[in-house]
Amino acid sequence: MKNLIFAITLILSINVCAQNEIENTNVFVRVYDFQGKKIGKGKILSISETSLQLYRKGESVKVMVNGIGSIKTKHSAGNNVLVGAATGATTMAILGAATADPDAWIFAYTAGEGAAVGALLGGTAGAVSGGISILFKNSKSYDINGDMEKWKAFKEMIIK
Repeated sequence: MKNLIFAITLILSINVCAQNEIENTNVFVRVYDFQGKKIGKGKILSISETSLQLYRKGESVKVMVNGIGSIKTKHSAGNNVLVGAATGATTMAILGAATADPDAWIFAYTAGEGAAVGALLGGTAGAVSGGISILFKNSKSYDINGDMEKWKAFKEMIIK
């Protein structure tokens, strides 16, 4: 019985050190070449000794270390503003349409008018709050420049 348990444990743990690769870190990164042009973005699927594999919108992209100039974590600042504006506009448009009362004695408006005004005001407020959230974003930038020592340091930082 002991030998059976040992054999099963050995078989199940064979993949633990089979590859020198880090997988599924769930960190979103933007990858740039040496000229500062974005060459990839997405969540880190795996990191090996020579490449970075990203996953975005159902597709996997492999970027070789010798082509990486720098890596930035998290989404760009514009993403915060866009998400805030979209969320605010949608929420306030729904509320504006839902509270419409065309027969009111004062401030009578239709559902369409309420939705339009709600989208305008909510989008503006959401964009402002998204802009403020940029201050607390705390994204990091790593210069790699194809250097394997810097690549190893980046891998260590991602693991933590």
